[in-house]
Amino acid sequence: MENLKSIIAQNIAKNRKLANLTQQELAEKLNFSDKSVSKWEKGDSLPDIVTLQNMCEIFNITLNDLISQKTPTTFKKTNKHLLITLLSAGLVWLIATTVFVFLLLLAPTIPKIWLCFVFAVPLMSIVLVVFSCLWAKNIWQFLSSTLLIWSLLVSLCLTINNLWYILLIGVPLQILLILLFFLKKR
Repeated sequence: MENLKSIIAQNIAKNRKLANLTQQELAEKLNFSDKSVSKWEKGDSLPDIVTLQNMCEIFNITLNDLISQKTPTTFKKTNKHLLITLLSAGLVWLIATTVFVFLLLLAPTIPKIWLCFVFAVPLMSIVLVVFSCLWAKNIWQFLSSTLLIWSLLVSLCLTINNLWYILLIGVPLQILLILLFFLKKR
C-alpha cells in the first residue's frame, strides 16, 4: 500500500507540473485546499476515487496513468492539441489563398481582393479561441480573444473607408476582456 501511495503521490506532482498548475490552482479546480494537494503529493494521504478521476480529466490522462509507474501521456496529448490547432489555423490561410487566387483569375477587376488575407486573421482568431477554450490555459484564451477583437475591427476599417473610429469600440471590449480574464483567474 505504501508503494502505491508513493507512486500516486509522484504522479500527481509530475502531472500537475506538466499541466503548469500550482498546488493552489489544482486545489481550486478540485474544490480542495492546497494543503490537501500537498499531502497527496507527499504521500501522507490519498485522494478518493472521484477526486482521482477528476484529476485525470484535468491532466488529460487515464486513471491507469495516475496509479501506475509508466510514463504519463500528457505531453503527447499536448503536442497533438498544438498540432491540431496549427493545422486548423493553416487551413484558414489555405482557404484565404485559394479564394484570393480564384478571385484574381476570375474577376481581376474587383478592388481590394487582398482583403481575403485581412479577413483570414479574424477567422484564424476564431479557430484559436475555440481551441484555446478546449485545451489551453486562460492566458491563451485571453490572447486569442484579443487578437479576434482587434483583427475584426481593423478588417472592418480597411473594408469601409473613413471608418477608423470603429477602433474605439475595441477599447471597452478590451477592458471587459481584461476584467473577465482576472475574474476567471480567481
